[in-house]
Amino acid sequence: MTPFRGKLRIRHLEIVLTVAELGNLSKAAAQLHSTQSGLSRAIAEIEELVGARLFERTAKGTTCTPLGEAMCRHARQLLTGFRKAEVDLAAVSRGDEGSLAVGCFSMFAGWPLAEAARAYRQAYPRVTLTIEIGSHERLIEDLDAGALDVLISRFTSAVNPQIYRSTTLLEDPVVLACATHHPLAGLPGATLADYVAYPWITALPGSRIRGELENSLRQAGLPIPDMIGALSLEFGREMLLGGQYLWMLPGSVAAVRQARGELAILPARPALRRSPLAAIWRRDRPSTRQARAFADHLEQTIQADGIALAA
Repeated sequence: MTPFRGKLRIRHLEIVLTVAELGNLSKAAAQLHSTQSGLSRAIAEIEELVGARLFERTAKGTTCTPLGEAMCRHARQLLTGFRKAEVDLAAVSRGDEGSLAVGCFSMFAGWPLAEAARAYRQAYPRVTLTIEIGSHERLIEDLDAGALDVLISRFTSAVNPQIYRSTTLLEDPVVLACATHHPLAGLPGATLADYVAYPWITALPGSRIRGELENSLRQAGLPIPDMIGALSLEFGREMLLGGQYLWMLPGSVAAVRQARGELAILPARPALRRSPLAAIWRRDRPSTRQARAFADHLEQTIQADGIALAA
């Protein structure tokens, strides 16, 4: 492989990343406001700079070579850092005190995140606050890339403590809940054997919790119920209102919603390992004052609401 023959520019990184993510030159050209022939020439120019091919063209589309994959990894990090710098500099130029990007696992996006965000805005009105909601797996990638300053999520055994550090905010179990009008809501002594007769809303297929759930039911000699994998609070709420679904939720979130009269927590629980809700940072990046303050507001929100479930 020949050495680089020139300097890469931000536009070059954007082109490579867009083509790699879409896997189609026509779609990438449209997104980049270019023509397909113009994009092909740009790729040829970039490949000339790096001294090797970045993409393989096939009948099914465009795929990265090993060099292309390596370039995409660095491009994602560099572009993320550049955009984060733009946000920070724009905030400071307006007289603000910088920015804070928080990622939150979707099941905690209502309570306690919303309450903590309101309190944080009152205490730090001059910090530009951005909230990103999603799955743990996607958000941990954003944290790695530098798009997030802090991640609020479950600290599971899959999170390497040598790479990430955390502050535990809450320990709670996973519970099952139903609508207040559900037949199980007023049934004393109901067990998991009663629950599996109804459809469930659970964690996504392939996730740790979904796997543990299915194994737990099999070990108990119970059939696997009809399941929909979803990590949306709005979707789960609508499904409970319109059907006889059971909803698998963090116990603390379910307790808050039960106190509001939105659902009923069922007494029996699937045998699942607990993972603490935590504020998570990369060890190779110092946590900012703004990020630590946000974690403090989350902890205060949890403590103030007094959410406590039996072990």
